[in-house]
Amino acid sequence: RVDAGFAVAAVSGTAALHIALLVAGVREEDEVVIPNLTFVATANAVRYCGAHPVLVDLEPDHWQIDTGLVRRFLESDCESVDGELRNRRTGRRVGALMPVHLLGHPCDMDALSELAGTYGLPLVEDASESLGATFDGRPTGTIGDIGCFSFNGNKVITAGGGGMIVTDDEAWAKRAK
Repeated sequence: RVDAGFAVAAVSGTAALHIALLVAGVREEDEVVIPNLTFVATANAVRYCGAHPVLVDLEPDHWQIDTGLVRRFLESDCESVDGELRNRRTGRRVGALMPVHLLGHPCDMDALSELAGTYGLPLVEDASESLGATFDGRPTGTIGDIGCFSFNGNKVITAGGGGMIVTDDEAWAKRAK
């Protein structure tokens, strides 16, 4: 359905997010940029890695992470130190961007992909609530480096539980498995 090269089953959407962050290279004491309106699993997955969520406000029209504020954080609040992007205030490495396609509506993935590329950050999509949604004809969950879906009872397609990690990177899929 999402045309990903590889898919790996997980026990839950939360587990999928946790594994995807680890596969993307998020380490203990890193920071991961997430929206400030999401299901708690997004922040929990970051914390399960021993990392810290950086909450960014939403844009008002569709309630998705405000890419202008993400840009401002990366440009103004961060600096490159020994080849790693670090938060100037905390000194922590920024390990990933994790947008959430909230309520089935896609985030501005072009802007987020550009920022991820500019700053050398993995783009981990929380597509738990957006199975079937597309951004410019591309299925959510497959636009970034790695994406995650949930099949919990309150999601678009449910199996009563479970999750899925999708990626086009074979090495990442093998690591996730």
